[in-house]
Amino acid sequence: MKEGDTLNIHEAVDKVATRLNGKVVALFIVAILSVYTTAGDTYITVFTGFIPYSEWECVSARCHKLREQANSSAFYTKESMCGNELVAGVDFNWTSARTSFSMDWEFYCDKASKLTVASSFFFIGAFLGLISSTAIFDQVGRKHGAIIGVLIAGVASLAGTWVPSYEVLLAIRVFQGFGQFINLTGVYCWIVEFSPSNIRESVSALTVDAWAVGYIFIVGISYFIPEWRYIFMTQGILDIVSVIPLIFLPVSPRFSLVRGQEKQAKATLHSFSKLCNNETSFDDINLAYEERRQNFWKQIKDFRSFPTMLKETLLSMLCWFIVAALFYGFSFGWTKLSTVLYTSHFLDAVSKLVAFTLTIPACKLLGRKRALYLFLLCGVLCNLLAMPDVQISENWTLEYIACLVGSIGTSAAFALFYLYTSEIAPTSHRGMVMSLSSSSARLGSFIGPYISLLYDVTDRRVVLAIFAAATLIICLAVFFQADTHGRKIPETPGDVELRAGSKRYKQVDPETYDMEGR
Repeated sequence: MKEGDTLNIHEAVDKVATRLNGKVVALFIVAILSVYTTAGDTYITVFTGFIPYSEWECVSARCHKLREQANSSAFYTKESMCGNELVAGVDFNWTSARTSFSMDWEFYCDKASKLTVASSFFFIGAFLGLISSTAIFDQVGRKHGAIIGVLIAGVASLAGTWVPSYEVLLAIRVFQGFGQFINLTGVYCWIVEFSPSNIRESVSALTVDAWAVGYIFIVGISYFIPEWRYIFMTQGILDIVSVIPLIFLPVSPRFSLVRGQEKQAKATLHSFSKLCNNETSFDDINLAYEERRQNFWKQIKDFRSFPTMLKETLLSMLCWFIVAALFYGFSFGWTKLSTVLYTSHFLDAVSKLVAFTLTIPACKLLGRKRALYLFLLCGVLCNLLAMPDVQISENWTLEYIACLVGSIGTSAAFALFYLYTSEIAPTSHRGMVMSLSSSSARLGSFIGPYISLLYDVTDRRVVLAIFAAATLIICLAVFFQADTHGRKIPETPGDVELRAGSKRYKQVDPETYDMEGR
């Protein structure tokens, strides 16, 4: 770099981070340590509220009579309990060595849906956290916003240790989702702003890999801790402890510039250059940062003026909504496919770790759009393969194995949509498009846990057919979107129209873009 050069943040990072070393990798690992707690808070109700339909014994004369009439060693099942309307504490007692709030508060059979509601309320908080995060980050920055978020989630999880009622539990779930999605968004933004462009795909995948590792953690914690309230306590402690590495992260230089603190931004970049073994002084370098010229309502009006951007945004929102519903439909539905709670969720967590990692080579070899086709079609085929009744072993069926493989495709597609949508949207409207898409995903996430209830009201093949059809709808929506492989990312809505082949628009210099773009 020469004296007097003008660079933006991404160019400055690329100049100093010419290659990776152990210290830079360690910095990114420290940054994502708090992300692993997000999955724990997401799935904690699966393990603290499980219903042990096979672990109970008769205590009433009526129950004993029904067992004798059944003349079967397999009497102790959900069908026997619910079909005969047996009452806990009157007709039977639970024999599980583990506790759960479903047993404590008598959520079983016709009240089992309350467990699903408790799981889904996390995503109400996630939606609120998502729409609040922009304002929070504008005021306190990415780092401090992430710290605030994980502290909110941590306090909420700790409160679960002493939760007195179901209604209070729902409030706790909202606060868990609210805090964790502020944390996740803040950390992701920080990483994007600090990672050089040549490794951004890998670092992005590493972030979601941390989420998958957190999923494995909550499975292990729940397996070794039989008391459900102590699981909440442990998760809360982990949430709060994960704040410690965030404290030592530098403030995002982009936020420093927004606040008019150019000296601090240059100091941060200088420290980062030393970490990269490429010490560079920024004293005589001009750091450029363009403040957003558009206001919210002008951005909204742009969707009317630029129909291709409107079409691609709506298609992205549809894709995010469906893929999120399928993603969490699988995650919260394993108890319908397998009776082995911890094994099934452990394998689901491992499959997500594999899926997120696979996005890196898939993108490099196939590009974004074709990689999406590959993962989505894998999901369709696996749902169709799962339809025949084939018992492979006592605990393994063809449906379970096919759905496990299919969930890899769905998980990989979900992770890939983050990158694909950010490249489809123009720089001038990327924040809005990503927020709209992610908000749609949160709505899909809320619906996801309820999908598993379909297994109780219809044939399982109908559920699998719905999964396959929904995945095909995503494929169709992707077909009508642009292929970003090997193309320059659009800067303005006019660039999006030009990419679509429209002759009405001309190339616009983003420096002089005035919201008309023509």
